[in-house]
Amino acid sequence: MQIDVISALFIVVAIGFLIIFYVLPRYGPHYTSRLTCPNCRKSFNFHWIPGATLTSLIRRNYRVLKCPYCHIKSTFDIAATRVSVPKKTKVKT
Repeated sequence: MQIDVISALFIVVAIGFLIIFYVLPRYGPHYTSRLTCPNCRKSFNFHWIPGATLTSLIRRNYRVLKCPYCHIKSTFDIAATRVSVPKKTKVKT
């Protein structure tokens, strides 16, 4: 049984889809940005993966998101508001 080019391409794309959308969000290079809505002034977190979608490659650091509180769309700079997790210090006993 031989696999033609279209079937092989389909298998490669399916495996790539699984890696990008299931494995990377859990274990890959994902970031959290702390955003503040310009309309209602409430803060919320946005979890994102750099370069995971075509839209993120085109728009780079900016995303048009709907606020979870007032439900109004606004443009946010997610790279400038990225937060880092503080490192845990070892407790000396």
